[in-house]
Amino acid sequence: MSRLLRKGVSTLILAFLIAIAVLSVFTYLVLSMARATQIAVTGLRSVVEYSYKASPYSLALNETGRGREIVNLGGSDLVIDRIVVKSGDWLEVLTPQEVGCSGNVIKAGSSITCTPPPTCRAPCEFIAVINKEGVVVNIYKPLIRARTLNVTTMFLIAITFDMISPQDLVQEFNVSPSLVAKPYPNTPSIVGMESGDKLLLLPRGQESEFYNAPVYTDPGNPLPFGVAVVGYDPSWVKENRSGIKIPPRFSLLIAGPKSPGTGFNAGNKRISLAENGWRVLINNFTGYVKIWRGSQVIACSSTRPQDCSGVSLPAVGFWYYGVDQGLNLKIEFNGVASYVANFMRMSSSQSPTRETSYYPYLYIGDVDGNGINDLIFITEDVYYGSYDKIDDMWPNEPGKPNDYSDYSTQPLELKLMQIGRALGNQDGSIDGSMYSGVLLYMNILFHDNSYPDVNQLRDIDRTDWVLRVVLLDDKGYEYIVREYRYQEICNYHKSYVTDFGRDNYFVKLSQTVYIPIPGPGRYWVAVVFQDPYQSGKTNDADLTVGVELIGVTPFYR
Repeated sequence: MSRLLRKGVSTLILAFLIAIAVLSVFTYLVLSMARATQIAVTGLRSVVEYSYKASPYSLALNETGRGREIVNLGGSDLVIDRIVVKSGDWLEVLTPQEVGCSGNVIKAGSSITCTPPPTCRAPCEFIAVINKEGVVVNIYKPLIRARTLNVTTMFLIAITFDMISPQDLVQEFNVSPSLVAKPYPNTPSIVGMESGDKLLLLPRGQESEFYNAPVYTDPGNPLPFGVAVVGYDPSWVKENRSGIKIPPRFSLLIAGPKSPGTGFNAGNKRISLAENGWRVLINNFTGYVKIWRGSQVIACSSTRPQDCSGVSLPAVGFWYYGVDQGLNLKIEFNGVASYVANFMRMSSSQSPTRETSYYPYLYIGDVDGNGINDLIFITEDVYYGSYDKIDDMWPNEPGKPNDYSDYSTQPLELKLMQIGRALGNQDGSIDGSMYSGVLLYMNILFHDNSYPDVNQLRDIDRTDWVLRVVLLDDKGYEYIVREYRYQEICNYHKSYVTDFGRDNYFVKLSQTVYIPIPGPGRYWVAVVFQDPYQSGKTNDADLTVGVELIGVTPFYR
């Protein structure tokens, strides 16, 4: 798009046309009550992704006396070149200085204040912002009640997961701190997860955390693993989306069984993985990641492309059951990371609550390379199972087999606070007297370790949910709007994959959920995760469930 102001203004017409197209798509969805469809057969994904990538900013306007507060509710900083102001029946394109703005950059989640010029004739309105590339970003006034539904009252609120740590969910999604606290031993507040045998904790004083440290596997000795998640680091995704083009950085979550004689290096320490079972989290990693199958590198991702010469398959993605003899997968990495954590399975007596938190089970990053971060809840660690054996049981250990199954003791609830904030309410609530409902668009990822797939309903015969969409009111009541039960979504994926590059472990589903608002009052929308299945020979599946972009469209009464 041209940097010329003339073309920037003309782009307003294009912006309104795009808004009309989005309106048409969502209106059709509401009327038809579109059911869940796989992402390959729906055109909605391309519409939402285009809208999101073309304009990763969401601007709202609050009027404060003569001042105008422009709030950036999106996930990227916005550099302002010009502001479009409606003066009477005319549009004026002015610099931030000409409208007395407190700055020309609106950081994500922040605001600036501007003052209409004295020459601006009533009704004097701030219409849009034009950035340095000539992209027009509309400014919405969500508190204005509309008599009819039109393009000025129909907009998409993009909810993304650009936080760095699971603990950031507390502020962004009002998550209970006890559910996402770092699970240090003897912490009286950690709750949410239990294990079949021992708890995943982050022991103090055992060199379990490192900051800004080199991290690498032993030369010539890649690390055997049960499950590995490799994705682009959320900080890099955010920078890349805002136009900062720098080499990629990665985040890794790796889990495995007791592995005598194996380990990796962090800082100047050797980290042994010989005891009990483990999970390793590596954030903001600069370097290379390679997946080995036997003696051959089959996948590679790196900050430097030359590290992956001759390897066409990226390491970015999900990798399961590497310790299976038929797969024989191992992982090699070498680079520098901002943060490394080594979670160890320890006796439940090390926790006053006899529980651990969701922290070791949450991964944030772009796992499929589409430029949007995923929030992944993963309890799978080592191995698949079936109706005649325990899932995540690893038999090849000296002594006795260890059960690495994990399950929730209470759900993880994420309030979508950005909806209410985009509508002018800082407490994240939706005003039921003004809005009749909201339409959610979500991408959902799912995988589980019950195998073979044709028998998984024999293995898991207890019907229960793994993901919920709920509506909460100001009296503390919860209305279940949509549940995704195991039996509904388990058939869309393959548990065990051998044809890498041609097949995929996980399924991604496009979902649309319309949430009616009952009436006057304050309401919040929440997305809730859980793994309801405990250890045993049946109903013990461990699973992977995640959410990508959540798009929200509010409807006025």
